[in-house]
Amino acid sequence: MEVSTRYPHVIIVRLAPEILLKSPTTRRKFQKHLYENLIKGLRTQEIDFEILNHEGRMQIHTSDQEKALDVVSRTFGISSYSPIDKIIDGGLEAHKVAAVELYKDLVANKTYAVRIKRLGRKKKHSSVEMEREIGGMLNKYAKKVDLSNPEVMIKADVAGDLAYFYTKKIPGPGGFPIGIQGKALTLISGGFDSVVAAWYLMKRGALNDFVFCNLAGAAYERMVLEITKVLCDRWATGTRPKLYCVDFEGVIDNLRANSDPQYWQVILKRQMYRAGCEIAKRIGAEAIVTGEALGQVSSQTLSNLNTIDQVADVPVLRPLIGFDKEQIISDARMIGTDKLSEKIPEYCALNKRRPATKSARKNITEAELSMDFNILTEAVDNAKIYDMFNVNDQDVAQHSVFIEEIPSNAIFIDCQPESLYDEWHIAGAENYNAGQLANKMKTFVKTQPYVLYCPYGTQSAVFAERMQKAGYEAYSFKGGIKQLKRMYPNGAELDDE
Repeated sequence: MEVSTRYPHVIIVRLAPEILLKSPTTRRKFQKHLYENLIKGLRTQEIDFEILNHEGRMQIHTSDQEKALDVVSRTFGISSYSPIDKIIDGGLEAHKVAAVELYKDLVANKTYAVRIKRLGRKKKHSSVEMEREIGGMLNKYAKKVDLSNPEVMIKADVAGDLAYFYTKKIPGPGGFPIGIQGKALTLISGGFDSVVAAWYLMKRGALNDFVFCNLAGAAYERMVLEITKVLCDRWATGTRPKLYCVDFEGVIDNLRANSDPQYWQVILKRQMYRAGCEIAKRIGAEAIVTGEALGQVSSQTLSNLNTIDQVADVPVLRPLIGFDKEQIISDARMIGTDKLSEKIPEYCALNKRRPATKSARKNITEAELSMDFNILTEAVDNAKIYDMFNVNDQDVAQHSVFIEEIPSNAIFIDCQPESLYDEWHIAGAENYNAGQLANKMKTFVKTQPYVLYCPYGTQSAVFAERMQKAGYEAYSFKGGIKQLKRMYPNGAELDDE
């Protein structure tokens, strides 16, 4: 007979193998942490549920299977999970009858196999005996038994006279429950690398807070806030991460005015490390995490990483150090942040000339002597703090900068690289990079609106915001180049008329 429960749906959750290899005391500690994370995650879905804890697995009984499965699929520490089709009591004879009722239509004209897992010490029948008996009942409906590659796999976990029937065994994210390994602080830029690095630390059980060193204003901050929000909503089940936003505008101005341009990239990274380490100490984080991969950019050579590490007084973790970009982007796609990260422009390139790929700690320390480190301290002290699960749509809204409808009297500014500008641009649009725009802005009129555009609408958002601060009515076109080309298919040709 079918067992009735308080809730219509049951999900079996299996612990990651690494947890099961721990000593009994440690295993129970990890399982308790996973149990608590699942409770917190399920509560956010506002559904009714109950979790039954067993050795090496759990059962989630719930009123909403779809929402519960979504939480389970993004909770670290889970090896696999299965939505249960039915729980049947009554022993082998009842199990045989139930298997026919459940699966005779599913196996019709298909190959199939039956797999039984026995739980507990009291076993009336062996797994093989039960597989043969239940399979024999289904033979008349199916094409044939195929033990190696069946079209339908019927499974049941059997404990005493109870059988939990299911056909799906879905891989979980694995790893350890978040929080079991203490707290880390990730230096996040919104690009692919730092997001993926944070995810890997979360998967290994570390609580993650985030620090963002803002190089380009409020529009950039909102982009990073949105990406961090997606990462936390999807993967930080059972935790409450914070994002610390540090305004680096003054830090960069000080760096440019008082240090050698060839070392700007290395010194900038050292300043970011200093900010991260200071915040880590304040919040009790035991390490800072970066998305650096060896040789990916000039500051990530072994020589420069060694120089940058000098200023870190907490451990620096680099989970992506041996990854290539293709692998990182693939991971970002799985995590769910790739589409947002690909729109983040490169803001760290302070010097267009070839930056130093080698550095010595002594030389860089000397190059920093004229800098005012009180500016960095003040920036850290004034960091803006976001509780990621309190962040709402208004916090990431970009309506004040972005525009979708173009005013009839708008003046266009093209923010593409010069080579792309030559390929296509809107008739009459002038092409400026950041430095050129800053120098030219004083000659602009304030009687007409400006619409700026770039490939994705992100770089232009930063420029538009700077113009707004200077008193201009300026906007970034939200659709980017792709949408503009639909609106102005012959944009470049009009210049020649």
